[in-house]
Amino acid sequence: MKTALRLDLSGMKRIPHALACALAAGIWVAGYSLLFHEGQAAHYRLWYYTPAAMAAGAVLADRMKAGRSWNGRQRIIDGIVTILCLSRPLWGWPPASGHAIFAIHALLTGSPRCTRILAVLLAALTLYAKLWLWHGDSTLWPGLMLGVISGTLWRKSGGKNPG
Repeated sequence: MKTALRLDLSGMKRIPHALACALAAGIWVAGYSLLFHEGQAAHYRLWYYTPAAMAAGAVLADRMKAGRSWNGRQRIIDGIVTILCLSRPLWGWPPASGHAIFAIHALLTGSPRCTRILAVLLAALTLYAKLWLWHGDSTLWPGLMLGVISGTLWRKSGGKNPG
């Protein structure tokens, strides 16, 4: 006689959408890093790109949350931030850290606690890398300033205070 194994998860709390999207994005980038890169290139992508992808996943979940209203100006600002952050590793432009821009923008505009925590961790990782590992990378300060500007503009365009 066969019996089916059933896993009862009804007693567990649901994983917040922001955390679920963060984990999915992190796993995707980690998988990409391991499948398409080797050695130092894979290692760099794992420790530097994966945390940024996780923060991006949390922000995306926050923006897509049902019932959350955000206007066209906020969408344009998010789009500009996305383009700036992605163009940095692809084309080396702008001369501002995409990680710094995104970390501060996410910190200022994210609502769920998970999103803000991931933004703080990404900012800490970015500061560590830019100041200690790379001995004062010149892209850090412009990136931090652009993140403050974009986050402030986003909030003044109708965004509610995080929390």
